[in-house]
Amino acid sequence: MEKSKFSKPIITVLTRSNYTFWAQAMKSFLIGCKLWRIIAGDIKQPTKEASETDVKFVDRLEDWDSKNHQVITWFRNTSSPSIHIQFATYNSTKEVWDFLSSLYETTDLAHYYQLWTTLHNIKKESD
Repeated sequence: MEKSKFSKPIITVLTRSNYTFWAQAMKSFLIGCKLWRIIAGDIKQPTKEASETDVKFVDRLEDWDSKNHQVITWFRNTSSPSIHIQFATYNSTKEVWDFLSSLYETTDLAHYYQLWTTLHNIKKESD
């Protein structure tokens, strides 16, 4: 899959109320592009090895940086402006992903619980 063909890889746009749905769609897409391991933290920004030439190191660094920023661009292109404006302070996809998770995962679960409770109460009233 040629990853550079996608400016908006998923149709879901992240808002304050749909983090879980967005995260599932984005994770699935990134796994398909073989980029999830960067977000998971398994593939970290390269550091220069003692026996490595400067040219080889720069090539590895540019490859990682290109993939990292491609994913950050996808995050921006699939999130509302009020959300993606907050990405400016982060340098890696893992940092952005962790930020979004900490910000919205709890809120999303609370929202789902509230909806479940409301539906449960409606069902109870109709019985």
